[in-house]
Amino acid sequence: MKLSAKIERWLGKRLAATLPVPAARAMVVELMDRDPDPVLSGVGRYLKFKRGDVDLDHMPFDLPAEGALGFEHLAGLFASTTLDEAIVSMTIRQTAYLYGLVRQLKPEKVIEIGRYKGGSTLVIAAAMEGRGRLWSIDIRGAEIAHGLARPVDAQIEDLCRRLGLEVVLIVGDSRTVELETGEVDLVFIDGDHSYDGARSDFERFGRRVRVGGSVLFDDAFDDGLLETPHTAGVSRVVEEVEKAGRFRLVKRVQKLAHLERRS
Repeated sequence: MKLSAKIERWLGKRLAATLPVPAARAMVVELMDRDPDPVLSGVGRYLKFKRGDVDLDHMPFDLPAEGALGFEHLAGLFASTTLDEAIVSMTIRQTAYLYGLVRQLKPEKVIEIGRYKGGSTLVIAAAMEGRGRLWSIDIRGAEIAHGLARPVDAQIEDLCRRLGLEVVLIVGDSRTVELETGEVDLVFIDGDHSYDGARSDFERFGRRVRVGGSVLFDDAFDDGLLETPHTAGVSRVVEEVEKAGRFRLVKRVQKLAHLERRS
């Protein structure tokens, strides 16, 4: 290694150790504006280091690889990280798992809590293929989110109408909104990530799941790359629900927890 390279590495380590996090973020943004290649190549090397060597022998199959395989079974081929998130706030593997699970369950009734930009709503509705009913609850659905030209709900409604998908969009607080559904097949919880919020969503909606049905919690764990600040409360709820005995933890897919009702 050349002396200049050693000095550059030493300077990088010193800056990383001494700069406050906000200043470090600001510096990275400035570097990206000036020349993104060094930052992206550094991120790429870091991801490779975190992931380790991967091959088909160690490819994760989150969904059972039985019968005809769909694209959702092959999500383990990708470097699936939080950096993939865009319209949907999940990784490729999580999104594939949600889609594949809905297709396997063939649910008649699904409740979604928290839809953000509508990505997960579209994933669930597409997997349902026009069958059954999907209720989606969000406290801010009618607002125009930052950077969007139109309200999220208007976008979801228009796209689902074009694609022939059925979705009932509800704007309200999941802690207080009244919704008659009876027993349901699946509940996807991605709303208030505090302990009280996640617990309330489970008690009010997760317990409506039939025996053999599923409850999914997003952001229940860190994804192995970035530390997610609001997983502690959700993770605690998942742990308590599992310990209570009526639900079992079927699968952990990166940040996603899949619980199945057993009794």
